[in-house]
Amino acid sequence: MTMMRKILMLGIAMVLLTAGLAFGADPIKIGSVLRLSIGAEHGIPSQRGVELAVAEVNKAGGINGRQVQVIFEDEKDSPTACVNAVQKLINVDKVVAIVGPMTSGGVLAAGPTAETAKTVCVTPTATSPKVSGMGEFVCRGCSRIDLQSKLLTEYVAKNWKPKSVAILFSNEPYGKGCADLFGKDFEKLGIKVVANESFMRGSRDFKAQLTTINAANPDILFIPGYTQETAPAAAQARQLGMKQRILGVYGDMDQVYIELAGPAAEGHVIASEYDEEYNTPKNQAFKKAYYALAKEKKDPVNIMFAALTYDATSLILDGMKKYGPTSAGIQKYLKEVKDHDGVTGKLSFDGKNDVVKGGVYILEVKGGKYVKVQ
Repeated sequence: MTMMRKILMLGIAMVLLTAGLAFGADPIKIGSVLRLSIGAEHGIPSQRGVELAVAEVNKAGGINGRQVQVIFEDEKDSPTACVNAVQKLINVDKVVAIVGPMTSGGVLAAGPTAETAKTVCVTPTATSPKVSGMGEFVCRGCSRIDLQSKLLTEYVAKNWKPKSVAILFSNEPYGKGCADLFGKDFEKLGIKVVANESFMRGSRDFKAQLTTINAANPDILFIPGYTQETAPAAAQARQLGMKQRILGVYGDMDQVYIELAGPAAEGHVIASEYDEEYNTPKNQAFKKAYYALAKEKKDPVNIMFAALTYDATSLILDGMKKYGPTSAGIQKYLKEVKDHDGVTGKLSFDGKNDVVKGGVYILEVKGGKYVKVQ
């Protein structure tokens, strides 16, 4: 073999080796624990948010030439299922970070597992104050429910000027927590809680509770819980002739809520994490991409949940870009990041690993869609 041929063969080998490193390397795995069965009207849009963020990075060449792979698990609205999912992702799939779980109960149950394993876990939607400061590796990408409660009750007090409120809540941790927290904030503002009634997950008949509430003659009605129950409850209130303004919690920001509640949805007020009119190039591109993907997949549409998971995933990916695909590197990045260009605002984290961003918005259903009113 001539010297020239040897040099040529060596060059070809180097090219093939480089190509193999760039295109044939093992993918970087991240996990995501979302509401993919129970609560899928929120979980499927959340999945799309994760997918969009990962697709952007992969299209641009991945992380140091390696593609990013997402392994999704269903949290099934079960703390036990969340623990099992997080354990599998860490111990079997060897992920470097996790987006989720979505529910507060799921994070409170599974967060210690992630913390012990020193695996970053960013929940996009868990609002319980108990999530704050859970550990060095457990972060929250949404606002706490107590901030949402303060802003929403103050808005209602200022604009509606009610003297009394009745609460019809979902009898599980999220609904009960909201009922207690909002109830205390209403009382602080001089709005008396005159009725407190509950329902179980899966309920479809709320007439007994609403009849009791109606007898108390409240000025307004607060229904915290999940869309599949809160929307029918609002519809049945109108069927019973109740005229009170109705407010809910941010999980009701959902076209499914409007469809299930029907005419009863009109005037419904909630606090929200996302403003579609947030005028940045990144948000405008995200909106276009999300709606196109949701249409293609024939998904339930909920851009707020997609936006929250998109931001949570993007933060993890940016951490890998800066410090490499390790949980320690991602955690270091999340500790120091300031004003990350997210679609829900400029994102940073405080000392308790709670997100700091632009704010919480008040939305009202007008003409069959949620519109920002504050």
